[in-house]
Amino acid sequence: MSARIDTSRFPAGKDLDYEGEEERRRLAALTDEAWSFVRGWRWDPPVAELVLAFAVAPILGLFLMRFAPGGRPEDAERWVVVGDLPAMHFETDEARTPARALELCCAIAQDWANGVLAGRDLSDSYPFPIDPTRANAERLLDRVEFIRENLIPLA
Repeated sequence: MSARIDTSRFPAGKDLDYEGEEERRRLAALTDEAWSFVRGWRWDPPVAELVLAFAVAPILGLFLMRFAPGGRPEDAERWVVVGDLPAMHFETDEARTPARALELCCAIAQDWANGVLAGRDLSDSYPFPIDPTRANAERLLDRVEFIRENLIPLA
């Protein structure tokens, strides 16, 4: 898909409704975490910006990663999720809104956790940088449930 995601309804600048310095610091920490995560990958073209799409700091931050001009239009953007779950990035084709991106994030995490619990080969699952243990899978499923029940309705 070559049309860029409409970010006009994303929180931005002074429109962020954070009440105090501690909340702003937590949001800044999520933003720093997202930048650290994307800088850990090689991108061609390079990342031009991260646009905050949704956040409940320090629990979860969803960012739209946009690349510098020069690549294929259909590869111009990706979602990035950081916070209280393993960081991930994924395509925007099937997730054109923050709520849909969080749904896809949950599906990706659930696939990995279910694979671990079932003893499946994880080569076709998202490559989370955590040990594929029962405890990690159950913890991830708890986070997925929390995101589905509490955060997606807010997005």
